[in-house]
Amino acid sequence: MSESNWLESLSEQDRENLYINFWKYKDMSHDEIRSAIIGGLHFLTTTDLVGLHSEISRVQIEHSHMNEIENGKT
Repeated sequence: MSESNWLESLSEQDRENLYINFWKYKDMSHDEIRSAIIGGLHFLTTTDLVGLHSEISRVQIEHSHMNEIENGKT
């Protein structure tokens, strides 16, 4: 089985967990992760970028909600 087929066989949640653990395993700094993401943006289509913008918004809302819970605002 090729690597791309192996990745495609994973559920979306399993892939997300794999990528999250990749960043942790590599012990990459915040700046290194940011640079890698920015570098990868150039390989995405307009549709991919719109979807990514949606995902970024979702994560921002999650972080905001978690911060409110931690600060006792909800």
